[in-house]
Amino acid sequence: MGRQYKLPFILRLERKYNDINIEDFLEDWKETESERQERKINMHNDLHIELNKFETYNLKLHQILDLAMRYAFSKREFKRLCAQLIELKQENKI
Repeated sequence: MGRQYKLPFILRLERKYNDINIEDFLEDWKETESERQERKINMHNDLHIELNKFETYNLKLHQILDLAMRYAFSKREFKRLCAQLIELKQENKI
């Protein structure tokens, strides 16, 4: 299976990210709209093209990215991948 990666610090994610349902996401989306900041996100051109397909259905790229960042990974998966990224950075492999 491979090596187990663990974050070198405690990461606390709010409980709302534990349960995946679109109603909670939409409610949170509306309530926190004023708190959002614009950020540049680097992504591969192929991914950008794929995600822009959602615009056909009147969904903006920022909505899809927000949904993905909140719900796409389980907390365990997110923590494991981040831990692996930290280790690779420390070893100067990326």
